[in-house]
Amino acid sequence: MIDTDAKKLEKGQIWLDIAKEGANDGFWGLDIPQNTIYYNGKIREYFDGDKSTLYMPIEFLKEIIHPMDIDYVNETLKRYLKREISIFKTECRVAIQPSNYEWVLIQGKGIWDENDEPLYLAGSYTLLKDFTNAVNHHYDIKRQLKETSALLDTIFDSIPDPIYIKDTEDRIIQCNMAALDLWGYTSEEVIGKKCTDLKMCSKPCTESITQKACQSKKTEKIQTYIEKLEKWVEIMAYPVFDKDTNEVQLVMEHIKDITDLKKVELILQENIKCQEKLLKEAQRDNKAKTEYFTNVSHELKTPLNIILSTLQLLETFYLPSEKEKKYASIMKQNCYRLLRLLNNIIDVTKIDSSFFKLHLENADIVYVVKQITLSVEQYIKNKSINLLFESKVSKQIMAFDAEKIERIMLNLLSNAAKFTLPGGVIKVGIEKQDEKILISVKDTGIGIPSQKQHVIFQRFGQVDSSATRQYEGSGIGLFLVKSLVEMHNGTIHVQSEEHKGTEFIIELPIKVLKEKAKEPLNNERSSYKNVEMLNIELSDIYE
Repeated sequence: MIDTDAKKLEKGQIWLDIAKEGANDGFWGLDIPQNTIYYNGKIREYFDGDKSTLYMPIEFLKEIIHPMDIDYVNETLKRYLKREISIFKTECRVAIQPSNYEWVLIQGKGIWDENDEPLYLAGSYTLLKDFTNAVNHHYDIKRQLKETSALLDTIFDSIPDPIYIKDTEDRIIQCNMAALDLWGYTSEEVIGKKCTDLKMCSKPCTESITQKACQSKKTEKIQTYIEKLEKWVEIMAYPVFDKDTNEVQLVMEHIKDITDLKKVELILQENIKCQEKLLKEAQRDNKAKTEYFTNVSHELKTPLNIILSTLQLLETFYLPSEKEKKYASIMKQNCYRLLRLLNNIIDVTKIDSSFFKLHLENADIVYVVKQITLSVEQYIKNKSINLLFESKVSKQIMAFDAEKIERIMLNLLSNAAKFTLPGGVIKVGIEKQDEKILISVKDTGIGIPSQKQHVIFQRFGQVDSSATRQYEGSGIGLFLVKSLVEMHNGTIHVQSEEHKGTEFIIELPIKVLKEKAKEPLNNERSSYKNVEMLNIELSDIYE
């Protein structure tokens, strides 16, 4: 009976040995208290041709395991002995012959004493010689993936702004170091939790930005104040889509500290409020100033009108001699000059205060400019200056304020006459270029030095003091002209050469209102019923 059992046992051992041979397997054991490792089978056979068990110190592992794998094997072994993992299993390269490594699958189980200290560890190893190339490729890919993953983790943690990766249920599955530093949590405390679980905000959100991004399937942005941190933050939520289903798979949240920007914004808002307050005060002051100038104008005009009426009576009934009439005419002309100055000051004040309005009507700009030019013909002729009118356009209906165009033209003609010597020529021209009307007033007067041409359109601008004394004027006229032209969305510029003459060119856009064009009244401007206005606007021209 014993012989039979022995034979069975021997036969079973033979089968087991055959199976080990076929499987390229061997056995190993680790005696931890003795710091000794033993193994048998193929590895021993490769070393000295003996298949018996070989006992070696545990440090011998450093000699047979590939240098690039030893740390990983040791780390896996330590984790198993500390019961952090349930199975000891690893793949590494082992030196079958000096400088000749083969991939080996090592696995085993251990025994611990009553104090939970590890005693023994035993298991098997399998040579993967036939699969070495494939395993090498697998581990190369694995190594590259690990290196890439490590690089991405390094980049991820190097981003200075907090970043969270969340699933569609608002759970945090990954975050960078900046996010952990922001809230003062560890990675273990954060991963798998929701923001509401971590009580990041003092007030719970009715709907998280993650949920909004999942529902809208587009980038969402919010700005909020976090009392716990005493900071304003801007949170951007970027949905990440599954390539196959095009459904939202993850959401990446980027948190940016905008506390300083908010402080600046609050300061700007306060400044805007202050500016709006100052603007309202300035508008109120401008209105008061305009009303004041208007009242002063009326107060000054009243005695001037009395003086003018008295002079007209004297000229008509009480001044028989030409000498007395001449003096009365000079007095009357200076009264007109004062009225003109008052009118200009009031108009400039209204323009500055935005109270000066245009009354646009559709009319023939060629007809209006021609009639204005003809109305001053006698004034210009009395100074022995030839006045010419030439238009390359017979008629052009457009929207403009006829009264303001009249002020512009009379001012330019008055200046031209004032600075042109007897025997000179003043030419008014009109032409059309594209969708613009060009009106020019050209003279053969004293001209304007090039270095002074930028001054003439400024308020109270004068070419020089000698001109002020020789050719009287307030310096408001051309500023008013420029303002009136710009109110028509037009432009004005000057071309001048000293001692040869000056040309002012006005460009006005051709625009037509929907209303019907106003028909010009016959003799309305040619007869010039408002003679007093003409006298006022041309009061700088002396006969």
